[in-house]
Amino acid sequence: MKNSDICVLKKTSDFANVIRKHKVFNNVIFKIKAIPNKLGKLRYGLAVNKKNFPLAVTRNLIKRQLRQMIQKIQPQAIDMIVVVKSNYINNKYINNEKFFNEVYNLIHF
Repeated sequence: MKNSDICVLKKTSDFANVIRKHKVFNNVIFKIKAIPNKLGKLRYGLAVNKKNFPLAVTRNLIKRQLRQMIQKIQPQAIDMIVVVKSNYINNKYINNEKFFNEVYNLIHF
């Protein structure tokens, strides 16, 4: 897997497009909103809610861990937004990674 196959959704219009046309894949820890793209790359955005994780240190830790999880997966040609639920903080990284892979493997277009 090349790092060039994975990009970050940066534009507000890209986020809005995913939110408007998405299919939802979720479990107790993650909700992934995804749409197919024609770029041949995986583009992702992270949504870590300030309401569920009030400390910036915690939010940044979660985002770092999610980026690491995303680098390990087999990229598909999709745009996705990963929403983290409040149960994330109660589990260890390895369990959260299993939950993430479980949800990501449900995505098929």
